[in-house]
Amino acid sequence: MQLNPPQDSEKFFIWLKSESERFWKKTKIHPAIYGFQIQKRTKWNPPLDDVQIREYETELGFGFPEIYRTFLKHMNGTDKPAVNVYGKSGEPYAYAPAYYSYPRDLKIVKEMIEWICESFKIEVADIDGEKIPFILPVVSHRFLIIDKAGKNPVLSMHGDDVIPYASSLKNFLVDDIFRSHMQEESLPYVSVDFWLE
Repeated sequence: MQLNPPQDSEKFFIWLKSESERFWKKTKIHPAIYGFQIQKRTKWNPPLDDVQIREYETELGFGFPEIYRTFLKHMNGTDKPAVNVYGKSGEPYAYAPAYYSYPRDLKIVKEMIEWICESFKIEVADIDGEKIPFILPVVSHRFLIIDKAGKNPVLSMHGDDVIPYASSLKNFLVDDIFRSHMQEESLPYVSVDFWLE
């Protein structure tokens, strides 16, 4: 699949919404895969307005970077849960939110942040955005990093097992949705205070 996403953030998210929903119309669940997969005909939920975004920020206790606010102004999580068929092993299928949606998944988002903090033996209140960047789960255990330098890489954070995953939200979304690996052919080098020290 040849992809050519726009560089401008507004145009990028318009493009992403259209192309991803078109892609998901035909997507198939791969029976041999263990792990969550997007279901056929999944769509993005309606976007959030400025008031709803501020409510979300207040609920989490920190402000979002402009790139994530732009994302939320175009889409707000997905309408269908992702499914894990456990490689057709006979285990019952499991379902979980694909991309997190506000307010539907607020409890899960808060629990994910708490889990990472517990794994690092800190309190959520210890995150101040200066020495310890804010973390925001986007899907599963992929977290957008919100740091004082204005860089917003995505890390894979599973307890205290943390690795760089993408250098930006846009690169992450293109790769995660289309499995293209067009943006970053290997794990990017990113510097993140505290979480990657």
